[in-house]
Amino acid sequence: MSNPLQENLKNIEQRLEELSKLVTDRQDKYLTKPFLNNDEFQRVFRISPGTAENWRRQGLIAYSQINNKIIYRLEDINTMLDNNYRPFKK
Repeated sequence: MSNPLQENLKNIEQRLEELSKLVTDRQDKYLTKPFLNNDEFQRVFRISPGTAENWRRQGLIAYSQINNKIIYRLEDINTMLDNNYRPFKK
């Protein structure tokens, strides 16, 4: 006879593994490409189009614009994050 608590824990563990795989797959989808378009950039950072425009205008993020399409290199995104990094103060 199986313990219901063990079964519940096993189900939770299995679901966590599934969720971990889903998160990893989504990260790989966005972070293995050498660039992101403006929609992807906004989705990753959960910002509005206006915020993305302000960041570009303020020079916080480098970008390329071809016609009306805006592209960000991952290298430039990492540079922006590094430049704005604030470590914890103890």
